[in-house]
Amino acid sequence: MNTSRTGSTAPPPRRSGRRLAGALLAGAVLLGAAGCGSPEAASGSGERKAGSPAGTTARTALAGLMKPVDSLPKPGPPVDTRAAAGKTVFYIPIALKVGHFPLVQKNLTTAFERVGVRLHSCDGQGTPSGISACLDQAVAQKPAAVITDYVPYELVPTTFEKVRASGIPVYVAGTAAPEGVRQSAAFAFGDPDAHGFTIMDGLADAVIADSDGAARVLFLKVMDSASTRRSADRAVEHFRKACPDCRVTVKEVGLSTMKDVPSLVSSALLTDPAITHVVPEYDTYLSAVVTGLQSVGRTRDVKIATTGATLATVQQLKSDDRLLAVVGASPPYLGWTMADATLRMLDGEQPPRTYPVVTRAFTKDTVDGLALNPKDEVSGRWFGDPAAYQDVFTGLWGAR
Repeated sequence: MNTSRTGSTAPPPRRSGRRLAGALLAGAVLLGAAGCGSPEAASGSGERKAGSPAGTTARTALAGLMKPVDSLPKPGPPVDTRAAAGKTVFYIPIALKVGHFPLVQKNLTTAFERVGVRLHSCDGQGTPSGISACLDQAVAQKPAAVITDYVPYELVPTTFEKVRASGIPVYVAGTAAPEGVRQSAAFAFGDPDAHGFTIMDGLADAVIADSDGAARVLFLKVMDSASTRRSADRAVEHFRKACPDCRVTVKEVGLSTMKDVPSLVSSALLTDPAITHVVPEYDTYLSAVVTGLQSVGRTRDVKIATTGATLATVQQLKSDDRLLAVVGASPPYLGWTMADATLRMLDGEQPPRTYPVVTRAFTKDTVDGLALNPKDEVSGRWFGDPAAYQDVFTGLWGAR
């Protein structure tokens, strides 16, 4: 598989705190011959041998990821939560009102209620100043613990260290620990790569399966944080290893250049009419991609796959023929893992670096059997029976 990188619209990796914060709002949901002739010829089945090895393998892998998750292993030993009852935990997402964060907040509240812990939320507002204000508020009010969500340590390192120095346990969810930053039972990170890499493998497999191993892919790589870059690299590497007859062109994007994405997509399609699939790393870019396809009249023959699992995106999957797959992690489950990590820290235990993965690939066939409504979105039922993990956690916590 040949991979090309052209037409970067993202700034260099060194970024201001404000740009980094804005970028992470996107993640809060990655060769053979070049092909000749018309786009229809490139994307049709006439040139391909049905059941290619790459396509068959991808279809098998995708079928596994399409199944709901109905059982999970225990993430660790039982936890004594008796001392946590009656205490308050701060939840500080990078931005409380966007993406999956409201779903995480609701499930954190439910999980903590099972052991008598109160949740207080503070909106980071997507800016370093807003996040710092929430962390400063925590230092002043002295909760039992603080959870941050998708807030990279590098964004506000001084304020993070102020909370650490105050003695309040901090769980930094959704971002890996930077090199050299000390972790302990009172200051721990939740590495997102286990979920992120599973999602990116599924995203690539959806395209490989759809094209029977002959896709010409335009991949939009989000450059604004280390985790989004690692996830995108994982997807491209999966294409390289799993699909020798695929070709992937990588374009670098970011929220600060969102307005340029439609023209970037249209330009790429004009330059290479053989492109069959456009793959934005996150569904944040879905609307911009559709606009780009519309501008060059390619809405019928070019397909899209992306990541995320919000109600709006899954509904679009059901109604829009262009969108062939959406792969995502369960936000409700993530909320319960954050609760478990925090309760372990309050018991003096360093939480697991990663938790068992709850992800699912949604396709036209998958969504046909789902109730696409806010209630099931909040419960996480699209990913399987929520009791599969809730019973595990409450059992470990000694909760009813």
